[in-house]
Amino acid sequence: MSDLILWNSTATRRRSPTDDFLDNGLAILRTYLELQGYKVEVVDWANSRQWEAMTPVMLARLNGFLASRLIGTGKEGRKRKILGAAFMVSQELTSFMQRLAQRRMISRLVRHIRDTGCKVVGIKTWYGETFITARQFARQLREASPEVLVVAGGPHASTYREAILEDDSFDFAVVGEGEDTLLRILQRAGETDKRSELIELITRDAESGLLENTIYRHNGGYKISRRRKLQADIKTIPSYELQPGKTNIHVIVESLGCPWGKCSFCTHSCTYGSYSIRKPSSVVDEFEKMLADGIGIFRYAGSSTTLSHARRIALELIDRDLKVVYSMFGRAELGASDPEKFKKVVESYRVLIRSGFRAIFLGAESGIDEINEGVMNKGVSRADIIGTVKAIREASRLEGVPIDIGISLIYPAPTLGIVSLEKMMEEDISLVEESRPDSILVSPPAPFPGSQWFERLDEFGFELDKNFVRDMLEYDYVLYKPLYMWPDIGLKMNGMGIKQIFELCGSLRSELERRGFVTEVTDVQFLMLRAAGYKGVEGVIDFKDRTQHSILSCDCRWINRLQERVNQASLEQANKNKLAQPVAG
Repeated sequence: MSDLILWNSTATRRRSPTDDFLDNGLAILRTYLELQGYKVEVVDWANSRQWEAMTPVMLARLNGFLASRLIGTGKEGRKRKILGAAFMVSQELTSFMQRLAQRRMISRLVRHIRDTGCKVVGIKTWYGETFITARQFARQLREASPEVLVVAGGPHASTYREAILEDDSFDFAVVGEGEDTLLRILQRAGETDKRSELIELITRDAESGLLENTIYRHNGGYKISRRRKLQADIKTIPSYELQPGKTNIHVIVESLGCPWGKCSFCTHSCTYGSYSIRKPSSVVDEFEKMLADGIGIFRYAGSSTTLSHARRIALELIDRDLKVVYSMFGRAELGASDPEKFKKVVESYRVLIRSGFRAIFLGAESGIDEINEGVMNKGVSRADIIGTVKAIREASRLEGVPIDIGISLIYPAPTLGIVSLEKMMEEDISLVEESRPDSILVSPPAPFPGSQWFERLDEFGFELDKNFVRDMLEYDYVLYKPLYMWPDIGLKMNGMGIKQIFELCGSLRSELERRGFVTEVTDVQFLMLRAAGYKGVEGVIDFKDRTQHSILSCDCRWINRLQERVNQASLEQANKNKLAQPVAG
């Protein structure tokens, strides 16, 4: 019997080519708890085989046919309207069949938990449809096994915190790291077979400070126990079970929290509260372990890996003569436009490139310094952003290795009366044209709970209705969905409703694409497409078009072949190292 079953809540269809990556968070939890003597079972349906099985083949083929014709048809005309209507019908039928398949899977999982007698279940929660599914599973489990304790964790619990417990679906929630929290819960579970007594023990521990990072009910409301001090150096190196249908790219924890932690739109400061880096030797130990397991492509987990820390890890990789490929989310370097600082930034990125660095995403947010300072509290200037991108380009040129660079923008954004939205868009475009990134991620604004935007709504021009946080728990943000299909939500910014905000966001994205720039391809997607053999800008566009078609149609043939090519490239990269040789396959 398992002491803990961990379930990765999953949508009925794939939303991104990265959805089926190896889940390092669940693997860390399982490995850590098994080292403490507990038996842990991971149930992870986020894999290519499962998504393919959830869609009837004939429907997938029909969707693919209609999607191809729609994409190749002009914007207006009777033919497009007919195709669009047929596509909507086929999509509704596809969603219906997928939901049926998922309900059957959930029922089987509920029976499995009941029959095994497992007393604690942890759910990794995500956004939108995935959260709705997690809540439905928890309710069904409660009916079948009333004494099972249900704990929510993952990105959604860390972002929406107390709102997770506003109904009876979950008993507790975990914010941020969950290893020690789950260990304590399992220890308490060994003391009683009654859920009510277990809840009382856990609540008492949370109140006394013995249980950290935990959201619990208290006197008709909710409280969060004290945050655990971040200690990246003691992070467990995960061990992956055999997982067919997974993309073999490992997300490696090189740091926890954020080195800046002050951006007005971000929740990192309330989730983690501090910043901790992991010793380069420990990070590279994990690289070595994964290479021996046949994984050669990596992405740093840190929300903003500092250049100095990345350089120290790179030097350790070079010293051990390891051959890896990796990407990261970084931060513009202060003063990067200054000639002397520019040279140092170039030299540091040259070291990274020699160690296997191949792609990066930088948070730019706005092309206007006054907005980045007063609205975003970003801590970097336009000159810093452009200087950093140019430094990476120069390092790439000197090393003779292409590097893919992406930047993120938030548009429209609160203006504080500083500029008009038209001027903001103009300067964002100007920033892109001057820095020439390989991809631009354009996101709409959202005041997430715990962020400064949320805490100071009036100041930033936001209006929220009373159900906003609850509605956001279930909001399904899917980039390829037409604007008219987006449900309304109780959010306004400077008097604009959500659909107007999305429309403006899309207008910047469209204008950048009209000017020849690629949008919405992330650093780790660059790793995938390059590993699969897509070259140059044309390859990026081809990858993006094929991804869009595959996701819209649920026809998995191309995206499954992509996964096979990426996994083969990851294995071949691992085999370049003088380590215990992994088995080919």
